[in-house]
Amino acid sequence: MFNNIDSMSVKVPYLITVLFIGFLISTRTYALSIDDRLTRVIETFSLNPASCGQTNPQIQNDNLVALGRFLFNTTVLSGGKDTSCSTCHLDSKHLTDGLPVAVGVGGHGEGMARMASGGIIVPRNAFSLFNRSHPKYKTFFWDGKVIEQEGLIYSPIGEAASKGFNSAFSVAAVLPILARDEFLGEQQIYRSSRNLELVESVYFDEKFNAANKLINELLTFKSEEIKELNKLKSEAGIETLNLANIGNAITAFLAVKLNNECQVSQWDKYLAGNKQALTPVQKEGAILFFGKGRCAACHNGDLFTDMGFHSIGVPQGDFGTHIHGQDIGRAGITFEQKDRYKFRTPPLLGVSKTPPYGHNGSFQDLITTVRFHVNPIPFLAKNGWTSERELLTYGKILSSRSEILGYIDLESEQELEAIVSFLEGL
Repeated sequence: MFNNIDSMSVKVPYLITVLFIGFLISTRTYALSIDDRLTRVIETFSLNPASCGQTNPQIQNDNLVALGRFLFNTTVLSGGKDTSCSTCHLDSKHLTDGLPVAVGVGGHGEGMARMASGGIIVPRNAFSLFNRSHPKYKTFFWDGKVIEQEGLIYSPIGEAASKGFNSAFSVAAVLPILARDEFLGEQQIYRSSRNLELVESVYFDEKFNAANKLINELLTFKSEEIKELNKLKSEAGIETLNLANIGNAITAFLAVKLNNECQVSQWDKYLAGNKQALTPVQKEGAILFFGKGRCAACHNGDLFTDMGFHSIGVPQGDFGTHIHGQDIGRAGITFEQKDRYKFRTPPLLGVSKTPPYGHNGSFQDLITTVRFHVNPIPFLAKNGWTSERELLTYGKILSSRSEILGYIDLESEQELEAIVSFLEGL
């Protein structure tokens, strides 16, 4: 059901381009002005503004926006009536939660107060929703459990386009609703439900059908919120609420929200012709990013992501989604040994607004994250190990690091800081 992406086979041509750019920038073109050098980079990589105003037309549906706004913000679909989409995607945090790993059901408050509230840990970093409605965004979640390829949408609930989902984004929007730690919780009304048991134990069509029945069990209860939900559902022309129209409604709302709140970045202004939009240090950082830093071997295109999967050897930390607290990343989807500890390349637009970084929030700031790509040893020496187990097992994680990282040719802290300055302009 899940297509495996061989990221190295995809990345070889791009890596050759990056190496060529690095050579070009460091030799005969060095006599050019910094703007001329950066222009050559932009032309070679065919870079275009992408931050604002580009939305997958399949997602847009004015009739669903009001319903989607309600669904995004309501707790009515959570078992304990304590969790909504907006719980982990806060306006004040660029639609993340600002935590290393998310806190789901049973939690309350925001930020570190939520971390200390006793809620259930969701063992991955909550990603921002900005740019997710872009037409080029096809891969969702750290492990790529939702991927759109050639008109088909692969996911844990089966091929989703045939079930009424209009995009991979719409599927991604509803999967948290099916997770015990994120939404389902321990609400009494669920405990005798056969559908709850099925949602947690089966996949594909059976999971989809059980989830739809579970949702409609919820809607039989009387409350003002459910009354409002039924009103909005009727106004949207929906007779029976199911996962597909929930996902389509949430993403229709998000498409409007993201476009309305999107701010044109310094980088997009520069691409549009404003040569003063970036500082000299940011321009140097851009050239390093696409050249000696080899960052664009994976963080490429308008969204600064190849939508592929790579390992940088991030330490496991205290929590993981798989056995013994590990998080094996993409391998949990493909069951391929070669995919262990690989995670989807995160897009970088707006990245300075979404700390901490990494699939488990291991890195508190951008300079630490970039430095770890170059050499993980100083980070490990400074931060130590989270457990004796990791001290003994980190070797297999380290051995998973992408060979692309071996081509990085940065030589000074000044170069690292220039790249970070460029990232702050995205």
